[in-house]
Amino acid sequence: MPIHPRIFLGLLLLAATLLANCDSLRKKTVAELGAEEVSTFILVRHAEKEHGEFPGLTEEGLERARRLAYTLENTELDAVYSSKTKRTEMTAAPTATAKSLNIIPYDPGQLQDFAKDLKRLYRGKTVLVVGHSNTTPALANYLADTDEFPRFSELDYTNLYIVTLPRIGAPRVVKLRF
Repeated sequence: MPIHPRIFLGLLLLAATLLANCDSLRKKTVAELGAEEVSTFILVRHAEKEHGEFPGLTEEGLERARRLAYTLENTELDAVYSSKTKRTEMTAAPTATAKSLNIIPYDPGQLQDFAKDLKRLYRGKTVLVVGHSNTTPALANYLADTDEFPRFSELDYTNLYIVTLPRIGAPRVVKLRF
């Protein structure tokens, strides 16, 4: 026996309404649990450096630092961190200036404690951290609780890690080039 078109349409609308309400309830529950509160850490090694005891950046390095600022132009940052070397500070400077943020120094010799502090202080925020060929992947490992990211080659200045830490769920690390 065929269903009358009006009854069929009514049942279809009822089913659609129930599904929409279930979806909004599911989303509300996830939101209430804070799953949308994701901490994001953008980690880069300093740009190309000059030679010498306390090197700054080469022209190519200065250009890469400007490119980093351009790459992050539409990204809201809550903080910019740099180790206390001229090359890392010069890499961080264009981004910090564009975002009207001060560069906050950190001790690369205390990475495990630094990672804990970042997680605690910047829950649900976005932070740029400029480091070195050994400290940048090590910090990614500490933040994501893994050991899969090895030291960068001394000749490679192109790596950029995005570490996301959701309040609920597993950390995620995306490795890009810039």
